[in-house]
Amino acid sequence: MNRNTWMAWCRRAHFLMALPWLLVFVAGNALAQSNLPGAPAFRVAVPGNMFAYLGKSGPEGVFLETMDVLLKGMGKVPQYVTMPTGDALTELRSGSLSAATVVVPSGRTTSTLWLSEPLVVESNIVVALKDKGFTLQSLADLKGKRLGARQGYRYPLLENKSSMKLVRYTTDGEMLRALLFDEIDAILFSAISDIFALRSEGIMKRLVVLDKAVGTVPFVAAFSKTDFSEQELQAFNQALAEFKRSPRWAQVLERNGLTDLSKPWPMIAE
Repeated sequence: MNRNTWMAWCRRAHFLMALPWLLVFVAGNALAQSNLPGAPAFRVAVPGNMFAYLGKSGPEGVFLETMDVLLKGMGKVPQYVTMPTGDALTELRSGSLSAATVVVPSGRTTSTLWLSEPLVVESNIVVALKDKGFTLQSLADLKGKRLGARQGYRYPLLENKSSMKLVRYTTDGEMLRALLFDEIDAILFSAISDIFALRSEGIMKRLVVLDKAVGTVPFVAAFSKTDFSEQELQAFNQALAEFKRSPRWAQVLERNGLTDLSKPWPMIAE
């Protein structure tokens, strides 16, 4: 074996001996790089109702699907966490959460958090038995009526009116049973979520929805002022308006079975 061949063989042997250590070094360095702290997670609370829930394919429900598109369009990487809305608002104020979904605005949330424009607006509608419907154009048409309403819900247009009686119930089921057994004349339901549920149960065949709404409930996204700036809020609202004008909004409604239920209802006259 000549000198050049021998030196080439030695170099090859040294390389092969060093190769395992080189691979260990590269792998260790890559692992260290992957564990470097990046941008804080943009944690988003999900209440788990029909408007926002986590399914097998990820974000589902008209509210959460829309919000997912908007946040990702802004360069956010949302990390979704199932959490009751009350707990979510508390964590938002403490700074341990970035956003909450399906939030009803209140005085406290308005003063402590950034609130978006409504992603979904539900109308409060009046529902009666099919053979006992009546014309509803103004408050005068509800005079003397016994109206079933949910405990904890606000109906500003109807509360404290001596001409009508709001009978409060703990659940929608109790309220519906009272209507079916003629204990009340009509019930106040949500035009999207309640009607959707009653359709799926086949009960709507026995009921009639009256012509006018008696109030609305906006559902907004709430953002921590620590993780979201006022400029970002404006960008979010602008993107929301554009999204609702696009074909993708119609697709989201259709996918969730809400195309005909998301319409704006005419309000009752006072």
